[in-house]
Amino acid sequence: MGHGIGCIKDAGLAPFVTTFAHHGYIAVTFDYLYFGQSEGEPRNLMSVSQQLHDFEDVISWVRTQPERFDVDKIVVWGTSFGGMHTTALLAQDHKLAGGIAQCPCVDGLAASLQVPFLQSMRLTWAALRDVGHSIFGLGPVYVNLSSNGLPGSPLAIMSGEEVAQGWDRLVSMEDMPFPNKIAARSLFSVLTNRPVHKAHKIRKPYLIILPTWDGQAPLSAAEKTAALAPLGEGLRVQGGHFDLYYSGPAFDENIRGQLEFLERILKK
Repeated sequence: MGHGIGCIKDAGLAPFVTTFAHHGYIAVTFDYLYFGQSEGEPRNLMSVSQQLHDFEDVISWVRTQPERFDVDKIVVWGTSFGGMHTTALLAQDHKLAGGIAQCPCVDGLAASLQVPFLQSMRLTWAALRDVGHSIFGLGPVYVNLSSNGLPGSPLAIMSGEEVAQGWDRLVSMEDMPFPNKIAARSLFSVLTNRPVHKAHKIRKPYLIILPTWDGQAPLSAAEKTAALAPLGEGLRVQGGHFDLYYSGPAFDENIRGQLEFLERILKK
């Protein structure tokens, strides 16, 4: 189970894990390199290719333990930015049994173009400064992952009232310190990653949970992924990006759809 941008496994995934476990599934969560309980310096630096490699390592680890896991029934799961990785994985690893992505970001360029112009320029300048710092051996330039978007609020990659409320759903459930920041140069890693264009290569069932609106991940790209994947399914649930998480109004409908999908594709 792969989380979204800048997030750690202890932030908001537990309700999904416990629900899956209650229905007989083993859910494996992990922290990407540089985040949470994983090692790596500088902290909170994101690389899309590195995170995909981390995901691949977890899958390989599971496959080395056939006595513990049913290695023929591995389903990859991703939320938000984690959906970028599940899409790429399903397009390249045809031994997987299937995948689930909720409110996924599957087009980095489209996601970047959603950011308001002035905010985008400020983020780009911060990212360039961070690159300069890394060249000269200086500490990272960080930007917030989220803010309320009010005047005077910190520069963040996600901002607005919806973000602030949704973020509270994640951080209120975590059980370890969770810094609201990311190294600014991480944003350059997002632009060129567009796994939506690989969706036609996916051979296994792929459920994509589609909120009725999404101010954070490009909804049209997620819809396109569900349409292009030969065995893709789009499930529309009422709400926005953060409403799919626990305590959100769309959580029950979301998790019910995921359980029905798992039962259908994994049944003996």
